[in-house]
Amino acid sequence: TKMIYSEVSGTISEILVSRDQIVEKETDLLIIECMKMLIPVTTKNKGKIINIYVKENDIINEGDKLIDVNYDI
Repeated sequence: TKMIYSEVSGTISEILVSRDQIVEKETDLLIIECMKMLIPVTTKNKGKIINIYVKENDIINEGDKLIDVNYDI
């Protein structure tokens, strides 16, 4: 599995996936609002969502755990 970490500080604006969901390459997983900008967090490859560590409206910092994805499906 591959942990996806936040590259920015901000607020979780929207979560677009759910646990156990299969996602395609370059799927938007969630949206972070940072300094009035909406920044999508996307997958690099097709995979399965294993765990989601945040919820909408959470305040996050750079380096925080966001989502765990298994790319070996």
